[in-house]
Amino acid sequence: MNWLRLITLLLGLLYSQQTDAQYRILYRSQDLSIRPDLPDTADQITAIESRGALSKYLIVRYAHAKRQLLLKTSIWGFIDSRQAVWRSYKKELFLLLKYNSSWVEYAIERPIGTRLSAMYPAIMYSRTLDSKIKSNWGDAMKDVPPGFVVH
Repeated sequence: MNWLRLITLLLGLLYSQQTDAQYRILYRSQDLSIRPDLPDTADQITAIESRGALSKYLIVRYAHAKRQLLLKTSIWGFIDSRQAVWRSYKKELFLLLKYNSSWVEYAIERPIGTRLSAMYPAIMYSRTLDSKIKSNWGDAMKDVPPGFVVH
């Protein structure tokens, strides 16, 4: 086999392995149910980064090296390149783990005691996608109407 065919075959294989997974900003929780038919190629988001828990901004990086500072309070959350859903709440980013019609489960990285480098995932809860996030499942379910069955 000549080298040109081998290189063409390898490039074709690499090109076919690429996915259309990209970041997507969610302005409301209802945007989770909306699936875009085509990826956004005009202003494709390549990364969304937090400037830290104390910062009120996210850095949104677009293709063609364009950047934008985005207020954490101006969005509900975002979907990253792995299709994981992140919620922005009180200047922090929570990873959405489970969602059903009764409750929502999130995870957030917390430092262990006085060791700032060691982190553990803390599980948090909320009643709906838009309600307050609590560290205790019982506190999150306090507003459940009487007779409502929680699954």
